[in-house]
Amino acid sequence: MSDRAQVWSGVLLLLALAAALRFSDLGAWPYSGDETATLEEERALFHTAGAPPASPSYRLSHAIPLSYLAFHVSHTLFGDTERGTRVVVATLGCLSVVLVFLLLDGPLPRATAIVAALLVALMPQHVLHSQETRFYMVAAFFGFVALLTGGRILERHSELFAALTSCLIFLAMLCHTLLVVLLPLVFLAICAGFYARGQLVPRAVLLIFGIAAAAMALFATVYLRPLLQGWNQTESWGYSPSHALLASIVMIGWPTTLLAVVGCVLMIRERTSQGWYWPVCLLGWVGATLTLPLVVPYHAEYVFPLALAGVVPAAYAIGVIYELLRPRTRWAAYAWLGLSCLTNLPALASYYVDGSRWNMRDAAAYVRQHWSPGDRVAGYSVGLFRHYSDGCCEPAIALRPDSAAQLARLAAEGGRLWVVLENTRSGLPPQVQRWLFDCAVHKLSVGGRRFDDAEFRVEVYLVPRSPESGCTRRPT
Repeated sequence: MSDRAQVWSGVLLLLALAAALRFSDLGAWPYSGDETATLEEERALFHTAGAPPASPSYRLSHAIPLSYLAFHVSHTLFGDTERGTRVVVATLGCLSVVLVFLLLDGPLPRATAIVAALLVALMPQHVLHSQETRFYMVAAFFGFVALLTGGRILERHSELFAALTSCLIFLAMLCHTLLVVLLPLVFLAICAGFYARGQLVPRAVLLIFGIAAAAMALFATVYLRPLLQGWNQTESWGYSPSHALLASIVMIGWPTTLLAVVGCVLMIRERTSQGWYWPVCLLGWVGATLTLPLVVPYHAEYVFPLALAGVVPAAYAIGVIYELLRPRTRWAAYAWLGLSCLTNLPALASYYVDGSRWNMRDAAAYVRQHWSPGDRVAGYSVGLFRHYSDGCCEPAIALRPDSAAQLARLAAEGGRLWVVLENTRSGLPPQVQRWLFDCAVHKLSVGGRRFDDAEFRVEVYLVPRSPESGCTRRPT
């Protein structure tokens, strides 16, 4: 088989694998709360009856418009269903897998390119964001490709790839503002790559990155700063640096993380341009993970678009060991290659149990079917409940996290009270659990049994019209 035929065979097989994983059950998963927020934000940007300029929906959608353009195109072409709003995102997830292979093949050995693409294709977090109406996969598509074309700057046509990389970074910033960190990260990585082979960075490349830095700084100052000033400052869910670091390790998987360390050592020792480019990218990802929690209210997914920097060194380590094994025993080499790519299989299998999200859709359908005039409903995610209740079940009352006293007050007001709560493996807050045991009837539990330690269950309880004082016995 010719070299070109091998490449295109690899592309088709990777595309088939990525598409099978990302389009399977695409519409089966209900929306999460963040996804319904995305729908509101898309309307704020593309529809005349938008949100007020000071609202979070308006500010976020105007700060990262390219992400919302993807959602707008998706639901316009494929419908407003869960599947329709995710088709474009799933397509970008599939394309990113293929581009990892195509853009790594050549600068790095083909075995490394194939393994890196397989690791991305089978990464549970990548599959999740490919099946989610949220901006992380749109940002990751441009972030991954920017890292890949950045590595190509060290090969031929460096000026062309420098310009392309700068444009991709700007597009990535229009999908996720914090990806402005890609520009200094890629620049430092290519400086290390040129230094590894004893060369200076070409003046044309320096000029292109200087122009890009000035343009992005102007854009951030004039356009983004007024939109995002004070963003999420009142939120309490920000991670600590140590928590953020562990979350990034979980993002790519612990085995992949260990192999990435081995791959970095092997790459640095070889002192090639690519061998220094990717370890610096990995250090940049780690640096962003540790630094951003000190600057902004941080969520682990903020650095997901940089996760390829951890995957490529791991793929390089797998490829090196494969090449060492192949002359000795070909079957052992193939077994190593296959098993190394399947290290995240348990987590991936767990993902397909419930899509790693709470199924408020079925819980709301149950309440809707059994609703009576005068009933009320309370829960942690009343906005998501309203999305699936078709307006039948009001009033819907938001609960605080430790809400036993609030539930007692609501029950004392009379009338039946439905309580719909998301549950995890650690369970509901102890006081809430005790109150529900004494005062409510458990009606429904929605969620499958996973293979990993996580759990996404929605519990539905019903408090009767006149619970006894203190709820000393459970109602029937």
